[in-house]
Amino acid sequence: MSALTEEEQALLAKCVAKGKAFRHKHIRRATELKDDDVWISTGDVEIDKCLGGGIRLGSMVEVAGESASGKTQLCIQLAISAQLPEAYGGLDGDVIYISTEGPFPVNRVGSMVYPFVHRVCGEDYANSVDPADFMYRIQVAEFESMETMFHAFDYKVPDLLSSGNVRLMIVDSIAAHLRFNMSHDNAGQSLSAFYKERSDSLVSMGAKFKRWANEFNCAFVFINQVTDRFTGGNGNGSTGAGSRQGHSNDSDLNAELSSIANVDNEFAAVVANKKAPALGAMWSNIIDTRIMIYQRRGLAPSEFRLASDAQNNAADQPTIEPPSHLLRTRRWIENVFSPCASSAQCEIVLDESGFQHISNVSI
Repeated sequence: MSALTEEEQALLAKCVAKGKAFRHKHIRRATELKDDDVWISTGDVEIDKCLGGGIRLGSMVEVAGESASGKTQLCIQLAISAQLPEAYGGLDGDVIYISTEGPFPVNRVGSMVYPFVHRVCGEDYANSVDPADFMYRIQVAEFESMETMFHAFDYKVPDLLSSGNVRLMIVDSIAAHLRFNMSHDNAGQSLSAFYKERSDSLVSMGAKFKRWANEFNCAFVFINQVTDRFTGGNGNGSTGAGSRQGHSNDSDLNAELSSIANVDNEFAAVVANKKAPALGAMWSNIIDTRIMIYQRRGLAPSEFRLASDAQNNAADQPTIEPPSHLLRTRRWIENVFSPCASSAQCEIVLDESGFQHISNVSI
C-alpha cells in the first residue's frame, strides 16, 4: 500500500475531525441535554413553576381555553417577555405573531409593555424602555384562509426564522381555518373528505414546526379553541366554565355554588373536564405541551340571592351576603401535559400587566 500524499493526508485529517465533531454533537449525556433547556418566562415565578419553567425553546405548546378566558393576553405577555434581557427571564429575541381571527391587538400590546416591564424588571428599567421598540420586534402576519396560511408556512415563515433572532412564534389561532364550515370554505365538500384533508395537513404542518423548533431554537405557541365535551347520563352536554347557559334550573346553580364554596380547590379541575381542545387526538399527539386557561364568571349579587332563597326555601330567612370570591371572575391556568413537568394548576388574575398568580395581588 503506497503512502498517502500530503493532499490525501489533509483530506483524511479533515474527515476524522468531522467524525469527532459529529460524535460529540449527536451523542451526549442526558444531564447535558437537561442543562441545555432554555425557557421564556411568563413574568411570574409561580406561573412559571406551574408550567415547569415557562415556555421551553424547541417545543410546541398549545394554549387552549374558552373565548375571553385570556389566551391572547397570555401570548402577548410571552411576546413581551421574550424580548427582555436574559437577566429578567427573556431571551432578547424577536417574535412572529400569526393572526387568523381578526386584526393583531396592537393597542393591547402597547398598553401592556410598561406595566409588565415595571412588574418584572422594576421602575428604573421600565422608565428606560419605549413600547414602540417592543412592537417593532413583533413581526405580524394576518391570514383569512387556510390556503394563504399554509402558503405562508411553506414559503414565508422559514425565511423569517432563518433571517433573524426569532425566539417565539405565536399562531392565534391554529383551529380557525381547520374547522368544518358548511356555509363557507367547505361548501360542497363531504365531512369525511374534509377531515382526511385536515389530518394530512396537521401531520405535514406538525413535522415542519418540530423541525423548525429544533433548527432555529425557537418556541412555537398555538392558541386553540375548545369544544363541549359530551358525557353520559341524561345526554345533555355541559357548557363548561364561564357560561350560565348550562344551568337548567335553580338546583343546578345551587349545586355549583355548593361545589365552589365547599370544594373550591377542586373546582378548576371540574370545569376543565367539561371542555376539550379542538382538532382532536391527532393534534394532541403533535404538540409537546398543553396549557389550559379556564374561568368561572363572577355572579351578580342578585343571582346569588336568588340561589340562596331557593336553597333556604323561606322568605323569613336572613339575607346571606355572597362571598367575595363568588362575585369576581376567577381564572386558572393548568399545565395539562408536558415532557418537562407534571400536571399542575394555579389560580391567576388578569390586570393591565398581564397574568399573575392570585397570591401576588390584592383581591
